[in-house]
Amino acid sequence: MSKNTALKAASQFFSLLLCLILLPAAFAQSEELNGTVTYENGTYGINIVPGPEKIYDNYTVHDIKPAYHSIYLTQGENETFNVSFRNKGNETLNIVPKVVAPPDDYYDVVNESWVTILPENVTVNPSVEQNFTIEVSVPEDAESGEYEAQIAFTNDTYPEEYDIPVYIQESAEGYSDSISSGGYSNPMYVNAVNLCVSVPVNPKLELQTSYVSDIVEPGKEYVYTIKIKNVAGKDITIDPKVMSYEMYDYSFDEPVFGDDTIEISAPSTIKAGEIADMTIRVPVPKDASGTYDAYIEMNADGKENDGSIPQVSLSFTVDKQPTVPYIKTFNTTTDDTITIEVSAETSDQDAPLRIFPEKEEPSFEIDLTCNSNPVNLTLMKVAESGTVDSQGYIFPIWAMGNSSSYQTNIRKHTETYRATGAIGTWKLTILPKNTNSFDYLITVEKSK
Repeated sequence: MSKNTALKAASQFFSLLLCLILLPAAFAQSEELNGTVTYENGTYGINIVPGPEKIYDNYTVHDIKPAYHSIYLTQGENETFNVSFRNKGNETLNIVPKVVAPPDDYYDVVNESWVTILPENVTVNPSVEQNFTIEVSVPEDAESGEYEAQIAFTNDTYPEEYDIPVYIQESAEGYSDSISSGGYSNPMYVNAVNLCVSVPVNPKLELQTSYVSDIVEPGKEYVYTIKIKNVAGKDITIDPKVMSYEMYDYSFDEPVFGDDTIEISAPSTIKAGEIADMTIRVPVPKDASGTYDAYIEMNADGKENDGSIPQVSLSFTVDKQPTVPYIKTFNTTTDDTITIEVSAETSDQDAPLRIFPEKEEPSFEIDLTCNSNPVNLTLMKVAESGTVDSQGYIFPIWAMGNSSSYQTNIRKHTETYRATGAIGTWKLTILPKNTNSFDYLITVEKSK
């Protein structure tokens, strides 16, 4: 499933959940409001509990299907759906459907200019079913968000004394949560379709990556570049700033360095379709120790981020390379040959981002003694392995430029040594270089 398809499916799903709040009004077209639908295969169950049954003489409940409709549309898109209206009364009706405000004020109201209803005016005799075609078109300049409306086919509204139904949602644990609006801010039309329109946030900028995560050393300066693409169809101004996380920060540790330590440079304007570079410079203080977490806010067009502009997470761990080797002792009861394998895995996902200093290959300083006597180690082989992805799995294709579309994810460096065996107590020391973790394997081989 593509990323766009997944996002659209998720938005349709949540839009449907939002529209379920309006179900009491939708199902109020029928005098029988009770019923149960269970949760299965992505369908949410509902119970509608009505107030005291009461037949009002001043309106007729006609048969309208569907009672509600949910649409996911981006700016400039449109969708058409059909609604059937059956005259359940004894008189011929002149139907002039119209777009009206929903009974609640949860979300924005669908502008009537977005909706075209055909036929605009029609006569419907008793017991006759009339089909209507409804087209919803979202303008290019529409704001993202959730929109609602009623499409009313008659002017009948429920009286204020009508007992509003209660919406009950069954939870996974078997408990019930009740929601009652306690009254509506706008008239609730008797013969209407409840319409929900979800307009997603269209991205304005795309980033080569959404995070920079690295292990840095005190006293060194690190420089990273991130490519930014303008996909908004118009020029965009940016003013990237480093921002600290404030919510849910329960850490008692002071950050490694201040936000003003990090320097960011980028063009102030990115033209439509242009790809630009943002440079992040991190001079690590000599006495730094610990971690630093923040994010970069792009401040596009000088407006508050509405979700159309991605942020860049920053995560740095200041770690000095060890100067004291790791020590492993072991015993042998035979003089069989000893093989020692030492390996380290490194992630290359952020390697193209760091332009200075270049990442160095991991290596090891290894010494071996037996009964306190030095043992000669022979390097048998050095192996390099890794995981390679293609077609923009790590970075988008547009960010790769003219370079290969293959991208390295994980690399593994392995060194294998061999020593003549003996009976006694052994001490192996390993001092890693350019890595913060490693694996080792000691094998006592059986003599052939």
